[in-house]
Amino acid sequence: MEYTTIYQKIKQLRLKRKITIQDLSAKTGLTPGYLSKIENSEKPPPIPTLVKIAYALNVHISFFFEDDSEAEEGPSLIRKNERKEIIGDYTHLGYRYQAVIKKMANGAIKPLIIALPDKRDPEKIPYNYHDGEEMIYVLRGKMKFYYGDETYTVEEGDCLHFNSTVPHKVVAADENQEAIILSVLSL
Repeated sequence: MEYTTIYQKIKQLRLKRKITIQDLSAKTGLTPGYLSKIENSEKPPPIPTLVKIAYALNVHISFFFEDDSEAEEGPSLIRKNERKEIIGDYTHLGYRYQAVIKKMANGAIKPLIIALPDKRDPEKIPYNYHDGEEMIYVLRGKMKFYYGDETYTVEEGDCLHFNSTVPHKVVAADENQEAIILSVLSL
């Protein structure tokens, strides 16, 4: 995927959702002039800016980095040594994301393996929300799951399923060990 397509995806999604530059400005806190500059530039905006835009357009940040030409019709098989690291909402905070399947034409789910870094202050991790549902299965370690005003400790082998429009976040629960989770988002 070429990064020059990011500005096109932002504009196409904004227009598809019938959101004006002014509306997007109000949702992101970015000026209309700056947003217009982003949409008309072939240089991608900084990741924190892209995160704000993704939230405002109600998509996962990885939406902007997906190569639509790679969409497949048949089964998707990715061997464990073939997984690609992708950029996610909290990459800048040390979270690591791997795509588990290739994008399918008309695909309805997005599964990711996410490494939650240790030694992170939960107060400094922002809440996330997006359309649809999400399932999280803890593959290794232990995590804290923040859902609205509630907090859950979720251990290896435990599974969550929830409405992802409610603000939520995940943080490694053990200060000295990262947690590895499988997250499956509906699209």
